[in-house]
Amino acid sequence: MDEWTALIDAKPLPGDPLAANILTNPMIGLLAIEFASRRRMRLNGRVERATDGRLLVHAQQVYANCPKYIQARQIEGTPGTELNPSIVHVATGLNQSQQQWITQADTFFIASAHPAGGADASHRGGHPGFIQMLDDSALLWPDYTGNMMFNTLGNIAVHPQSGLLFLDFATGSTLQMTGQAQIIWDEALVQPYPGAERLVRYSISQVIETAQRLPWCWEFMSYSPFHPEVSERGHE
Repeated sequence: MDEWTALIDAKPLPGDPLAANILTNPMIGLLAIEFASRRRMRLNGRVERATDGRLLVHAQQVYANCPKYIQARQIEGTPGTELNPSIVHVATGLNQSQQQWITQADTFFIASAHPAGGADASHRGGHPGFIQMLDDSALLWPDYTGNMMFNTLGNIAVHPQSGLLFLDFATGSTLQMTGQAQIIWDEALVQPYPGAERLVRYSISQVIETAQRLPWCWEFMSYSPFHPEVSERGHE
């Protein structure tokens, strides 16, 4: 290993799209967050499988982001029982339980890519309710003032295909989505959402729910002080 190479001591689960994707396109975007301190680093580069199946990432970009919109959480360590991660649900839309998961979420992650510029992973946060379900295969969220780099929005503008990841911080389960993102600039539509500079509409192509995906759980500490309030007008 050297200062430009990271070894990820984990392997994609059977059925995870990542395993197949990196065989055809080695570009990858990673996000490392220490929730307790709200520190985050982004690492973009190329990935390959090591001989033992673990992931080797060769960095091309490494940079820090501000702590905005990150909820403070304290990791509680590994559960007392052995994990047995398994994909429990694959569909083209969200069931009622998953919709409730999303509308109560205060955090999610978005993966985007540029055909020539590579892949990127980013964080989104807000008060519970900041994500709105339009129907079982479409959702909407306000895009707040960020770091002014526009990595995610720039990628979406030229390549709408993207992915979302939701974590259940209490159980370690995950909800992955692939689909198309659309940026909404219309001021009349954006205005009902306090603090929003634009909206993002997401149309789902596939949903994968995995139980016991993560060996950790986190205790909630506090919301980010930067969150705008969630207005009910945005849900009308």
